[in-house]
Amino acid sequence: NTASGTNANDNDNNNNNNNKTLEEGTILIKPDTSTRFFSDDLQHGLCIYLGLAELLGFDLERDMKVTLYVVRRLQRWMGKEFVLPDSRDDHHANANGKGAGKVKLVAHAKDVAETSAPQAFGVETIGDLKRFLELDVFGERRTERAEGCLMQSG
Repeated sequence: NTASGTNANDNDNNNNNNNKTLEEGTILIKPDTSTRFFSDDLQHGLCIYLGLAELLGFDLERDMKVTLYVVRRLQRWMGKEFVLPDSRDDHHANANGKGAGKVKLVAHAKDVAETSAPQAFGVETIGDLKRFLELDVFGERRTERAEGCLMQSG
């Protein structure tokens, strides 16, 4: 028995459910996807980078290969789709009626709305992004504009 009152063999059995041992003895560990890294940094960090790069016309498969790999790997552990996985890229585009055109790995992902990528807010073009960034959420610029109009009128 360990200090927590559980049997050491029970701990080994529980770990075996989440972990795999390869033939050469390497243990693959499935991480705890409820940690802040998974709940915040992925959706509100890496997905923003990928979304902006997609909007700017970068080829994510070529230009952001490592970031895309990391997001795909982590989303698989989470059971989410923040970017399209490799195996579904062509199939997913045709299913969305986008034809044989360029697949948008971020915009066409089913769970993109759970991220802070621009595509989660309906931003699909550079023009959309400019308008989105001009939004005055707190109304602070309204006063400046009104004062500017008054100064010019008189």
